[in-house]
Amino acid sequence: MALEIPEEVKDLIYRTWLPALMTAMFEAVKGLPPKHRKAVLKSVCVTCEDMAMAGALGIQPGMSWDEYVKFVKEAPAPIGPWTIRRKNNVYDLTYDATVGEDGRPLCHCPFVLLGIREPLPECCESGARLAGKMMAAATGKTVTKAEVVDSPARTGAMVCHYRVRLKP
Repeated sequence: MALEIPEEVKDLIYRTWLPALMTAMFEAVKGLPPKHRKAVLKSVCVTCEDMAMAGALGIQPGMSWDEYVKFVKEAPAPIGPWTIRRKNNVYDLTYDATVGEDGRPLCHCPFVLLGIREPLPECCESGARLAGKMMAAATGKTVTKAEVVDSPARTGAMVCHYRVRLKP
C-alpha cells in the first residue's frame, strides 16, 4: 500500500526530485563500461518507445494508413511532425526536429527536451526502433531492419531520418 502524499509534495517530487535523480543516473551511466552503458540506455529507451506507441504515436483503432500518415504529419512538436515515404517494403520516416534558439535542431528525447541530459548518439537507435514499431503497428507487417540514416547527434543533420524495412 502506497503512502498518501499531498498533491503539493507530489508536484515537488515530479518537478525537482525525479529530474535531479534522472540527471544523476545518466551521469553515472557515462562511467559504465560500454557494454553495460548500452544495456542500461537501451532499457530506458525501449520503455520510452513503448510509452510513445501507447499514446502519442501509436496507430489508433480503426485508423487507415492514410489517416495514420496524416496523424503523424500533423502531430505537434515535440511529438512530430513526421513525414513517411514508402517504396515497396522500405519506409523512410523523417522527424522534423524543432529548431532551438541557437539555430540547431533539438533532440526529441524527453530527457533532452527537459534538460536532464545532453543528446547521446547511441540513443538515436531508439528513434529507429520507434520508427519500426510505428510501421509494424500501422501495416501489420514484421520489421526486418530499422536504421538511423541521419540525425543531429550522429551526422549533424537538421532532421532525424530513419529507414525501416518490412517483410513483404
